[in-house]
Amino acid sequence: MAGKKHNEILDEQRHAREEFLMLKKMQNGEIDAGPKPGEIALKPETFTEKRENFWYHYKWHTIGLIVTVAVLAILISQCVSRPKYDFNVVYFSYTPIMDNQAELVAEYFEKYGKDLNGDGKVEVGIMNCSFSETANDPQYKNTQLQKLQSYIVGEYKAILYITDDRSIKFFDNISSEGSFFDGEPVLLPQEFYDLTGKTEFGALPEGLKLSRRITKGTVLENNKTAVEVSKEAQRIYNLIKSPPTENAK
Repeated sequence: MAGKKHNEILDEQRHAREEFLMLKKMQNGEIDAGPKPGEIALKPETFTEKRENFWYHYKWHTIGLIVTVAVLAILISQCVSRPKYDFNVVYFSYTPIMDNQAELVAEYFEKYGKDLNGDGKVEVGIMNCSFSETANDPQYKNTQLQKLQSYIVGEYKAILYITDDRSIKFFDNISSEGSFFDGEPVLLPQEFYDLTGKTEFGALPEGLKLSRRITKGTVLENNKTAVEVSKEAQRIYNLIKSPPTENAK
């Protein structure tokens, strides 16, 4: 029994020396110590574990992707559903109009207009920049004027303008060389008021005039769309200025 116990003691001492030598070699880099216990990744096995593991590592990436896709879907939907107008008419007077009145103004010009974009129908956009000079809302006034200025600078389909005697003076101040409009403004006929008066708000104010802006010498001059719309605007302007007689129709 004494011999057996002696052998066990020697075995333990030898094992301790081997572990000590192994530890020294690991510390000196002679042997790879392997990953620490906290660094050992448990490989997910079940579907739930894999899902939870993916969500843990890629949660914010996934949320960002979902938000991006949703925003793109909304933008694409808006672009698809937005009417493709053949041309636009800027309405700028100091007597504000409602949206349903603007829709009737669009219908009036659609009677005269042609299908310029080839989609089989005539659609006219009314860019409503009207506001009341006496209204106590300077922010709205500034918003409407900013819209008007942006249309003047960069809206290639906006060649026709509806104004009144007061609002037309605005354009005399923004044109550095001559007139902003080509020719004299044309009074809109009674037919225009008969059509646009079919709302609960009644007819639009009398004395509204139609003008065609000058494109020569502007950024619109060499734009293909602006050139095409300008020709159409001139045709409509001439029709309203000198309507055909019954025999000529």
